[in-house]
Amino acid sequence: MVDGFPAAISFNVSHGGRHGLIAVAPGGRLGVDVEERVARRDLDGLIGTAFAPQEQADLAALRGSRRLHAFYHVWTMKEALLKALGTGLSRDMSGFEIPASLRRGMATETFRFPWMPEVRWRLLDLGNEEFAAAIAHELPRDEETAELPEAAT
Repeated sequence: MVDGFPAAISFNVSHGGRHGLIAVAPGGRLGVDVEERVARRDLDGLIGTAFAPQEQADLAALRGSRRLHAFYHVWTMKEALLKALGTGLSRDMSGFEIPASLRRGMATETFRFPWMPEVRWRLLDLGNEEFAAAIAHELPRDEETAELPEAAT
């Protein structure tokens, strides 16, 4: 906000390990997350508390590196959405589910939080084998599609 008016641009920043992500958009709320795909001690605990039931079931069917890859894939999208909302990890991540199309490998999809269905978001997966990364960008209410923000990793 500048003098009570929304800023003309949005930006968000994330870093994880040796990777960083910066996104800039001409407007709309924006969130990003990047995480190195490294093993965690309490992966099961995080899945149990941060993921919705169907996301948990999807991960339960996977083993080894495929499970770790899928965990970070979903985690970065959830964190990017919460950063775009401005709540960060203070909001319960298990209260919403990443669309199945994105969990199964689609690169981009629209999303709506269950508690605010009037707001649409564009989710974009930017990850590779070394790191997981995602961008969440609020779409204009009067447009079906919007330009995705620029990103650098």
